Amino acid sequence: MHVTETAAARSRHGFVGQLFTGRLRWDLLAAFPTQDADDLGRGDAVIAELRAFLRGHVDPEQVEAGGALPGGYVDGLRAHRLLNLQPGPELGGRGLSFINVMRAIEAAMAWCLPAGYVLALHNGFGAGAVAPIIPPGPTLDYVRDRIAAGAVSGWADSEPTGAGNTHMATVAVPVPGGYRLTGEKIFIVNGSIADLLVVTATLGGDAARETRVFFVDTRASGFRVRLVQQLMGLRGLPIAALALDGVHVPAEAMLSTVEPHWRDTPLLEPISALARMYVIVAASLAVARRCVGWASEFIARRRVDGQPLAGYEAIRRLVADNAAEAFAIESVAHAALIGLDHGNLATRWFEQVAAKNLASRSCDRIVDRTMSLMSAEGYETAASKARRGAPAVPLERAVRDARAFRIAGGVDFLIDYYAVRDGLLPLCEAAPAPPAGPVADPRLSRRNAAHLEAVAGEVDRLGGHGRALRSRHDLDELHRRQRTLILTGQIAHELFAMAATLARAAALGDAGQALADVYCTAARHRVAAAWLELAADADRDLDPSIAACLRSTTM
Repeated sequence: MHVTETAAARSRHGFVGQLFTGRLRWDLLAAFPTQDADDLGRGDAVIAELRAFLRGHVDPEQVEAGGALPGGYVDGLRAHRLLNLQPGPELGGRGLSFINVMRAIEAAMAWCLPAGYVLALHNGFGAGAVAPIIPPGPTLDYVRDRIAAGAVSGWADSEPTGAGNTHMATVAVPVPGGYRLTGEKIFIVNGSIADLLVVTATLGGDAARETRVFFVDTRASGFRVRLVQQLMGLRGLPIAALALDGVHVPAEAMLSTVEPHWRDTPLLEPISALARMYVIVAASLAVARRCVGWASEFIARRRVDGQPLAGYEAIRRLVADNAAEAFAIESVAHAALIGLDHGNLATRWFEQVAAKNLASRSCDRIVDRTMSLMSAEGYETAASKARRGAPAVPLERAVRDARAFRIAGGVDFLIDYYAVRDGLLPLCEAAPAPPAGPVADPRLSRRNAAHLEAVAGEVDRLGGHGRALRSRHDLDELHRRQRTLILTGQIAHELFAMAATLARAAALGDAGQALADVYCTAARHRVAAAWLELAADADRDLDPSIAACLRSTTM
């Protein structure tokens, strides 16, 4: 993640931007966002259509068994006008708000994860998602025409050399009338079914090393799907390795930018963070909700020594932890998306970056607890359960699918690192933030009021920590202290999740108080552990001990 001065200036006014400078802007969350009734109704109507379509056209068990979505799935989405959820009616879409797009994708993922992923990638990372930031002209016309024609889209960025390189190994060489692209892409969702792909490439020829975005027609000569890849989970996902061998791209199909790298283009990185809300947060919430439902049903019907499982304290705590984390995922999603438009997208950028890791890690913990709880019916495939007459809960599928969420869209620890290195750390000021005074909210229970007070103290501590890092180390040295920045990012993101959960609980009244208390209690332990680890690493050079460990593993 690379932040332009303009984007940083705007994003610093968001809750997480302010939090990192030592300011708890409770006023930004206290009036917790709720969906307008009309907007909620529009979303509900489309979600009902989507669920009916999926029930009639996609059998999740057949997708799992056969490893592929039904052949007519995408054509069916087009025919029912369910492909373009975000683009407006003028492009054949539904024009849903950002929160409704996520709700619709979550509903699809709750039925069949791979089916939902097709929609998530198309609407989040596809050409339609990029179109709003393309200036009027031939490029916008080209993209809009393809969207209106029903082109399925996706984002082709990752390469065999890795996704962390600044410049792409894929090269675009200028030729008369356009460019020729040569290179390889891997792990491209929708890559095997896409009509139009957003492809990143480094400009070759006499140009400086600049990285640009190209809109590539997959029918073009030289474009080839090398293979459909098989993941550890998410069976049936159309994810592919692609080859581009001199693919011609017309000049109007390149997104021309002033900045030398596409990531520095205002709003492109915020749009990428928004896309992760669809791809990762929606998936995490869908799986988390299913686990909460499975666990509730399980403890209602199972007994040990004649006593219902729900009668055991450890079981009640486990189920409460799951419900609280699902509540927190939804709270973070609402704080990041409700009321969002392209005008304030950059302001909530850091909230969306934080949401990716918060949701995927919470989902991981929820799935793991559910597996432990349902161990008598857990470590077994749904098909095997069905053969012996047990409820065919696909928990094994959730375990392997959910692990992907911490990797997709950027591996979790790197998201934390880049968020601080390139996003939050530059916002630290030399002077401390003015005292904010006590933060209180009379709508909170006594325990939750104590959690809010603790968040305020941690935010003040975080601001001092950030300023200390800036004053003690030059930026090059600081960037090399990767573990320090990773832990710092984890603390900042946990504090955001706690604040969002408390704000939503305050807005809901009694309904959310217990869930917020359970979540914040556990989150405070995670924050405390991160501070302890930071303190342990602060005054010692870990490289010699790390090198010794590496040597010992090769002996």
